[in-house]
Amino acid sequence: MKLSPWGLELVAESPHAVISLDPSGAVTTRVHNGTAAPLRPGRVRLTARLDEDASGGYLWIHGRYMQKDALLRRFGAPPESGYLGEYVVAGEGGRRYVSRGVAALALPRRSPAVLLVGALRLDRFFFDIELELDESERCVRSLSLVFDLEETELPPGGDLELPAVRVAAGLEPWPLIEGWADEVAREMRARVPDHVPTGWCSWYYFYNRVSEADIRANVEEMARQRHPAEYVQIDDGFQSSTGDWLTPNERFPSGMRALADLIRGRGYKPGLWLAPLVLHEASATLREHPELALRTPEGEVYFVDTWLGRCAVLDCTRSDAEAWLRRVVRTAVRDWGYVYLKLDALAFAAVSSELVRYSRAGTTGPAHLHRALEVVREEAGDETFILGCTCHFGSAIGVVDAMRVGPDVKAVWADGPRPSVRHAMRMTLQRNWMHRRWWINDPDCLIVRESSTQLSEVEVRFLASAIVLSGGMVVASDDLPALTPARRQLALALFPPVGRAARPLDLGEGPVPSLWRVELDGQALLGLLNWDDTARDVEVAAHGAGLTDFWSNAPQEQTIRLQPHEGRLLRVKQS
Repeated sequence: MKLSPWGLELVAESPHAVISLDPSGAVTTRVHNGTAAPLRPGRVRLTARLDEDASGGYLWIHGRYMQKDALLRRFGAPPESGYLGEYVVAGEGGRRYVSRGVAALALPRRSPAVLLVGALRLDRFFFDIELELDESERCVRSLSLVFDLEETELPPGGDLELPAVRVAAGLEPWPLIEGWADEVAREMRARVPDHVPTGWCSWYYFYNRVSEADIRANVEEMARQRHPAEYVQIDDGFQSSTGDWLTPNERFPSGMRALADLIRGRGYKPGLWLAPLVLHEASATLREHPELALRTPEGEVYFVDTWLGRCAVLDCTRSDAEAWLRRVVRTAVRDWGYVYLKLDALAFAAVSSELVRYSRAGTTGPAHLHRALEVVREEAGDETFILGCTCHFGSAIGVVDAMRVGPDVKAVWADGPRPSVRHAMRMTLQRNWMHRRWWINDPDCLIVRESSTQLSEVEVRFLASAIVLSGGMVVASDDLPALTPARRQLALALFPPVGRAARPLDLGEGPVPSLWRVELDGQALLGLLNWDDTARDVEVAAHGAGLTDFWSNAPQEQTIRLQPHEGRLLRVKQS
């Protein structure tokens, strides 16, 4: 099939697939079993030969969930440092770049220069875009659209319609990405709350050793200072074991309902962290109810290695497992009174049906996760705020209210692809296009403390600046009674959130832009981010007159020197 963008000739490599265009011009694929036996198509691949000059080109790459790489790869450039690197696969005589769900390819010799490819539904099958280049990255050989149907089986004469794929061309990638995201939002009925929430979270100071006393001390401090946060979220560390969510440990002697009552009594809304789709191998739940867990084709419990330990995965296609999940959610929301749930470790539930046997035939990994989230939403009710974390994005659209879109932060500047300010923020900002389209973006927590940290004041302000530019949630995560007045005021400057996500001034800068701008009512904010270990000068005169510093309101020069790891926010008066 020939497509108008770039004149692509898409060919189905599977003999069972037929390509067509729907009335909107999106690519549709139908898989037909014309044989007399059941058919498992596996991976359905549509390929277009390109053989195009890659000089000056790039690929904008998207990962499936928050820890997975999101970046811009310039062809022929040295490998990007500090990423997982799963987006590139070396092959004989060339290499393959893989983007999940959506990709934007820029080739300057094409007109228009940018091609976007993205699936319009992401909740049943995983979808990849694969780009084949030669070893020197001078030539783009081919572009492939790949659906992973896992163990989906078609009966004789059966048909399967795969999700439509938008193929569009334009001059710049970011507007194409936003337009595609808007289409997905309409198709999947995204939930977008009417305001961006704020809060305090226990994790980044107390981690999993948090106690009831720690929560009480911070809530009392918040009440005393009249902290403007909306929620108080108790994170990992209250449960007796991962999976035994309804049994608090000895550090929470009063129980979880009493703590929720305290939070509400001080004027805040109680929130609770759960990882409800995994069961630790030593948990009482798994020991007493092993039938709730997913099984391998050989009938053994399927285990995954997580930061929470070795865990089994709940099989939400079983009625008893669904009933158990509903009881956990009902207890946390209805009995204990938590009106905000942070759901973590969700990606582990999107297990390919090639690896496990779901109780309900035809279930795929992303469909299983989507159904699990639907169960949580049904039991929690529409009024409960649900935040997804370590979650496949596509499975959650239309179910969650907010999503963590980048890796964990930490009180350290950089540590490769592990938790740090640099990695968390460069991945978060690359997903600004999701904000207020699919949900509210969560850029992770704000850490401003001066002790128990490796961050300099410059790096703290970088983190604060990037959170502002995300437009997303602002959640403090220090021990509030220990903050100095200066650091307390720095944090409070982010409340309330600006609410709107910044756009990059040059996405092609790669792997992540350093200049961002967000338009607000009556003004704009200009973000200057120095990701590097050396100082740099930035000319800002072209971005507006009367620039002032976000924090101090001091007038700014036309050239600003950014120190290593420095982030600056400038107010731009609108004419």
